[in-house]
Amino acid sequence: MNPNPLLKCLAISAFALASCEKKEEEAAIPANPTNAIDQEFRKADTPILPIKKGDFWKYTIRVEVPEGITSESGAALDVVREKTRTFLGKVKVSETHPEVDAFDVSSPGQPLERELVEIYDDRVMMRGTASPDLPDAKPMWLEPAIPFVVAGMRSGQQMLDIEVQDGARQRGLKVVAREKVKVPAGEYQAIRMLMTGNDGPFEIRRTTWFAPRVGIVKEERTRYAKEKLIMRETVEMTETSVKD
Repeated sequence: MNPNPLLKCLAISAFALASCEKKEEEAAIPANPTNAIDQEFRKADTPILPIKKGDFWKYTIRVEVPEGITSESGAALDVVREKTRTFLGKVKVSETHPEVDAFDVSSPGQPLERELVEIYDDRVMMRGTASPDLPDAKPMWLEPAIPFVVAGMRSGQQMLDIEVQDGARQRGLKVVAREKVKVPAGEYQAIRMLMTGNDGPFEIRRTTWFAPRVGIVKEERTRYAKEKLIMRETVEMTETSVKD
């Protein structure tokens, strides 16, 4: 069963939302990701994501929408689906954009999404998204790149604080903890990061568990309107070709 168009809209990735700001509105500079890192963790985390072309991550996604959200009398929705993230290696985004690392994210009944990043030995930087199934669609591009995960990050470190459109859109990213997390694929030592912010009247929260040397193993995303929950999405890794 696939979610209806409104549910697709509600479940849109916070990554894509962060990427779609207009270039001329990007007035803030991301916090320096190398400040206050833990050198022992940095050594253990490096290389942060040693992957090769063709590596994959499979996830189960559960999307929950309370009753009365899709319409005034709409029933509650509880949808479970699968998605796969596959590493493509370096790709040319367009004639006007540089070559970057890319992942294709596929899910039955959903448009293919391409995540654009820069992978270094000690960090992963967000560059935006593209829609390869829509040849006329322009990529959503971040300039400058924004730090997503950095080797040695420790609890309490602030990674990102951006405000655009006179406060209509905000993003904050901080490290909450370094902890073990258990998912269907196994148990991992992960960095738990929390992204908070708003898109106009909507408050967003996205918690990501990133296991160094493996990748994203779990995510929880919620959206609120006037403090009322309108969507919750839980993503858990079920299988990966990457071995720590």
